[in-house]
Amino acid sequence: MLKRIVVWIGAVFAAAFAAVVVISAFEGSEPLFMSEVSAGEQFGGLTKTGWFYRGTVIASDPSVLSEGGRFDLFYTDLDTGKGRTVIARATSPDGRNWETRGETDGIRGLVMQGRSGDWDENAESASIVRRDGKWTLFFSGYRDAGEPYRGFPAALWVATSADGQTFERVSTDPVMTPTKGWYDNDAIYSATVIYDGGAYHMAYVGHSYTDFSKIGQGGVYLLSATSADGIAWKKAADPVARPGQFDDWRRDGIAEPYLVKVKRGQYLLFYTGLDGEARAIGVATGPSPDGPWDFGSQPIVRPGKKGAPDEHQVLAPAAVLDGDRLRLWYLAASKDEMLSIGEAEGSLNDVLAASGH
Repeated sequence: MLKRIVVWIGAVFAAAFAAVVVISAFEGSEPLFMSEVSAGEQFGGLTKTGWFYRGTVIASDPSVLSEGGRFDLFYTDLDTGKGRTVIARATSPDGRNWETRGETDGIRGLVMQGRSGDWDENAESASIVRRDGKWTLFFSGYRDAGEPYRGFPAALWVATSADGQTFERVSTDPVMTPTKGWYDNDAIYSATVIYDGGAYHMAYVGHSYTDFSKIGQGGVYLLSATSADGIAWKKAADPVARPGQFDDWRRDGIAEPYLVKVKRGQYLLFYTGLDGEARAIGVATGPSPDGPWDFGSQPIVRPGKKGAPDEHQVLAPAAVLDGDRLRLWYLAASKDEMLSIGEAEGSLNDVLAASGH
C-alpha cells in the first residue's frame, strides 16, 4: 500500500520530480504545444484536441471557470528554487490559448505559494468558486517534511480575492483538517467545491494509511462535506466511494473529483479511477451535488498513444458545459514524467452513453 502512496497524492510530485534534472528539461518551454500523436484520438464520446498546456515548469490539477466569454484556469505549478508546489492562474478567450499575468519568484501567473515553517509550505489542488464578485480559492497545503512521505499530512485552506489574482488566506490555520483514525487521517486532497441552493458543497479525497482504527480499512476514499459559508465545514459521516467498491479500472478507489451542475436536479461528478498505477477518467451522475452518485461502468478518457504527452497517465479532470457540448481538461503525465494539461471535447449525451449511463 505505502509503495503507491506517492502516486496517489493530488499532483504526483513527490515521485515524479525527485530528479531536478528532469524538471530543468521542461523549464522555459513554450506553454502551449500541439501533439499530433494525440490530435483526433476518440474514446468515450470525447475527442482529444491534441493541445496541451504547461505552466512555468508543469501544469497539473486544473480548475476552470467560464464566465462572460472568458475562461479562467487555476492549476498547480512547481517552484524549482524552493522545491515546492504552488498555484497559478491563466486566462483565455477560448479555453485553449492561455495567458498568464505577471511573474513572481520566477513563476508566471502565481496566485498562491506556501509559507516557510507553516503547515502549508506547499500549495496545490485548487478549486475556484466565483460568487457575488468574490473569488474563493480552496487548496490543499502540506509541509516540506512529511510522514510517511512528503505530502502527508495535508489539510484544506481557503483564500479570497476581489480580482482573481491577489489572494489572502481567510485564516492562518486550515479550515478543515484530517480526522484521526478516519477516512482522511493522513490527508485532504483534491477538493472540488460548488455553491448551490444556498450552501457550499464539496467532494474531496481522503487518504488513510497510518491510522484507520475507526474505519477498519485504509486507502483512498472519496468523501463529501457541506458548509454555509465555505469556511466552517461539516464532513459527511459515510464515504461516497471506498477502495474495493469496484472490481475494475477503479479497484483501488476514486480520486480527483470535479463537480459540475447541469441544471437543478442534474449534476455530474468527473473523477479519476485508480488501479495500481494505472489511471483513467470517468463520470458519475446524481440528483444533487451531494449525490447519491451513479458511477457508470466505463472510462471516458484513457492514456494516449505511444509518444503522447498523456501516454503514462490521465487524471484530475475539470469540465465546463456549453449546452450539450462538454469541454474537458485533465492532467496528462508522459513517460518522461512531464505534467501538462490536455483537453478533449464532445457531446455530453454521447459521453454519458459511452460511460454506461
